Amino acid sequence: MKNIYGKTLQPCKISENDNSGSWDPQGYCSELGGGVHQICFKLDNSTKNFSKDTYQSNWSNDRINNNHCMCLGAWSLYKARQSKNEIPETNNELKCDAIPEIALTSNYINKWNRWNGHELPNQIVNGINSLVNQCIKTEDEKSKKYLLAKVKKLKKEYPEIFN
Repeated sequence: MKNIYGKTLQPCKISENDNSGSWDPQGYCSELGGGVHQICFKLDNSTKNFSKDTYQSNWSNDRINNNHCMCLGAWSLYKARQSKNEIPETNNELKCDAIPEIALTSNYINKWNRWNGHELPNQIVNGINSLVNQCIKTEDEKSKKYLLAKVKKLKKEYPEIFN
């Protein structure tokens, strides 16, 4: 599989002893069968409330200093709530090389807008824009171009993303 940079997908799992990251058996956020755990997210003191802030139990508080494959919709809701100043803003929590490119395809795009009945209008824009803003910081120009080309294709369905 390729990541959002068009390169080999990297594992999200960072510790052999960690079996709670919603990844596949090899530690990747792959979910090719239509699953939604595709955002590789670093949990630390600033992001420890991710699960509570996305209306789940507070499991993320127990995963500090670990990565986790987050749901597309949960990530988008998290960023939408931050943009509305409902929860504290965070940044640089993504492990971009471990996010599969399929997360940015038309097959998956509508999953960014759904999250357990707690959705905010058009949260996809917040989710994708935040992903691009974090992941565009790579030094590799070819990777930047690949990511922007993926996003440009999505703009046909959601013109307001990454303006």
